[in-house]
Amino acid sequence: MTDASLVEIDVDGCYDLLSRCTVGRIAVNVTDLGPLVVPVNFVLDGQVVVFRTDAGTKLRVLTEGPVSFQVDHVDHNRHDGWSVLVRGVAYEADEWEVRHVELAPWTDGDKEHWVRLVPGAVTGRRIAARPLPDDDRGYR
Repeated sequence: MTDASLVEIDVDGCYDLLSRCTVGRIAVNVTDLGPLVVPVNFVLDGQVVVFRTDAGTKLRVLTEGPVSFQVDHVDHNRHDGWSVLVRGVAYEADEWEVRHVELAPWTDGDKEHWVRLVPGAVTGRRIAARPLPDDDRGYR
């Protein structure tokens, strides 16, 4: 068994982790229902998160207030991992804003609506496992 601690990840480290991932979760607030959290495949355009979606609740409410976007990784065997949280505002992008972005949908449907999430805050945490010291017999 190991002890673990939470370690903050600096902003550059957060963007490095985001750039290595392809799926995250967007969280929007649906009036009278609360948070709606759904997975989306995404890319970074500089420091802006870009994803595609069909028309529906997510697209309708994402401009009504701040949104959150999370990506994480957990190693269940080692009991460690990390999480990055992007909080900001999102809007449906014009065609010219995303003409240089390559992002194919993973699921059926046209996903013709492109969304850009402009960060206001980017934070990250890493669960860092610490090995136990050797016992009297030299075992860990």
